[in-house]
Formats: sequence, structure tokens, C-alpha cells
Amino acid sequence: MLCQIKSSRGFTMDQIYALEVTLIQFVQDWFRDWAGYLQWVNNVSDPRMLLEFLFPLISIVDSVFAAQMLLVLSFGGWFNTVMKWWLLEDRPYWWVHETSFYTSHRPRIRQTRQTCETGPGSPSGHSTAGAATLVLLLMFTSHFMRDRKCYVRYWKYVMYPLCGAAMASIVLARVYVGAHFPHQCLFGALIGAFLAPALCLYVSDPYIWRYGPERCGVVWHVAAAVIAAAIAGVTYGGLKICGIDPQWTVKLAFRWCQEPSEIHVTTTPLFSLVQGTAAMLGWALSVTPAVAEYRHYTPHRSLVIASFTTAVIMYGFQQLSAQVDKNNVYRFYTSHFVLNVVKPALLLRLTPALAMLPYTKEKID
Repeated sequence: MLCQIKSSRGFTMDQIYALEVTLIQFVQDWFRDWAGYLQWVNNVSDPRMLLEFLFPLISIVDSVFAAQMLLVLSFGGWFNTVMKWWLLEDRPYWWVHETSFYTSHRPRIRQTRQTCETGPGSPSGHSTAGAATLVLLLMFTSHFMRDRKCYVRYWKYVMYPLCGAAMASIVLARVYVGAHFPHQCLFGALIGAFLAPALCLYVSDPYIWRYGPERCGVVWHVAAAVIAAAIAGVTYGGLKICGIDPQWTVKLAFRWCQEPSEIHVTTTPLFSLVQGTAAMLGWALSVTPAVAEYRHYTPHRSLVIASFTTAVIMYGFQQLSAQVDKNNVYRFYTSHFVLNVVKPALLLRLTPALAMLPYTKEKID
């Protein structure tokens, strides 16, 4: 089945692509004055940025919410990469040059600094991560409203439209830069919206709050992370056996990107896979029911210490990432794997523990 994936895309798929290229051109012309905002949305919804910046910031005020976000984003990144290799769809900015669908005039898609991503196109990673984060935000707000005395009756009438507008902006931004076809963005949004409640209701919450099966401990979660990595390895090897180069999209990106200097290794499927599987393993090793002790707005934790410690950790990891040798592929990916495994332990266990040091055990109890 895997060997037939690429050849199964026939004329019908080209017709869909051609129709959506027309839609992309319309979006690029119609929203030209919104270019700055849409490019900002692309940066904010980048899955890598969410993991490296939003997750640490959330961990300052709510370790449980941060643990949920880490699980959803890491699993979503892994699942997104594997799905990309299973589907092997094109991206519009190179498809318009590679396809034989057009016999005379080829449409022209404008490129921006965020266009030249290197992985297959479907599903959209930005849409997956964006939808998952927004759904988590709604779940967190619902929890906050139920458990706190400052309940606002009409919060849904405010939050739901705002989150819907944010999701629409992410989809529109990905289409605007020509990095995805519209159906790839919608597919990614559906995946993200499903993953967030599924992973929280059936994995993280029962484990963290101790109402799930006792056997679902650290060992089981580590085994699940290892199995996920094995599935990705089998997928990669299966493509090689079938004569399909898993990195063929990287070559297309260099061939058709107007500014090759804008191609970054962090957009490759292999990097996303390393980051996702490492973060999943870090979650499995670090997240235990103890993170519930660091719940948001607890009076027994110093936000000043938590903020300072998190800032130091983030700065340290940025410096370490900058020093990684990019000329040695094995060393590069190994270093980033180790960094992403260690980071959750520092942010979800060490930082809250240090923030609670000024308080006595009697106060905590």
C-alpha cells in the first residue's frame, strides 16, 4: 500500500490542486494589505515556536495545563509528520512548477519568508498545533470558570468567536503564503481539534488527577513514546524500500524557493519528528501526579521565582541550541533530541519545586 501512495495521485487530485491554486491567488490578491498581520500569525502559530516559547510561559502559572499542552503538541507533531509521509501531498508553491496539468500558462504564486517549508503538504502542522492550542485554551477557561468564584456566565459568547476567528486567521495565513492548499489546512485543523480533548480526557487528566487505571504510569508512557518513534522509523524505512526518498520534498523546496536562504532545517520532517518524539519522551519521564501540586494560582508558590527560573532555562536552551554543530547530521539531531527530553523535567518539575521553597511544609499542607 505504501509503495502505491505516490502513484495513486492522478488527474483528479491535480484538478483539486488547480482549483485551490486559483483560490490561493484570490486570497493573496484580496488580503494583500493584511500581509503583515498574516505573516505574524504564521510566526505565532508555528508548532516549534509554541513548544519552545508558549509551553514554558504557561508552565509558570499552571503546570497541569502546561503538561497537557506539551503532550498535545508533541504527539501532534509526531502524528503530523507521520501523516505527511503517509499522504505525500505537494505544496502549492512547488506544485505549480512541477505539474504537467497546465499546458500553456502556469499560475504564479507569490512567495513570502514563510513559504519555503520543506515537508510534504498534508496535513498542515500550523493548523494542527493552532487548533489543538485553541481547544486547550477553551478547556482551560471552562475549568477555570467552574472551579473559581469569578464565574462569568457569558464567557462562551466571547471565547468561542475569538478562538474561531484565530483559527480562521491561521488557515488564511497558511493559504496566503502559499505553503498549503486549503484542504490541507482544514484537515490539520480537524486533527488538532480532535487530539486536544482526546489526549486530555483519556491520557493526561486520568493520570495526573489519579482517577485512571493505576497501570498507566511512567513505564507505560515511555513505552508508548518508544513505539511512536518505532512507527516513524518503520514509515521512513518503508518509503526507502518502496523507492521513495523521504527527503524528496526538501529537494523540491530548494528547487523552487525564490530565496533558498529562507529554507530552515527546522521545517524538515526529520527535525519535526525528532522534536516531537523527544518531547513525548520528556513528558513520559517528567509528568506524574506530582504536577497537580503546582496547580495555577496556588498561594504556596512564588511566581517571581518561577518566572526567573523559566527565563534562565529558556535562555540556556537557546544558547545550547545555537552551539549545536549543524555540519554533523547525527550530532545535530542527537543534541536536539536530548535537549527536548530534558526541557520538560526542568520546566514541569524543577521550576515549580524551586518556586515552592520559600513556603513551609505546613503551609503547603
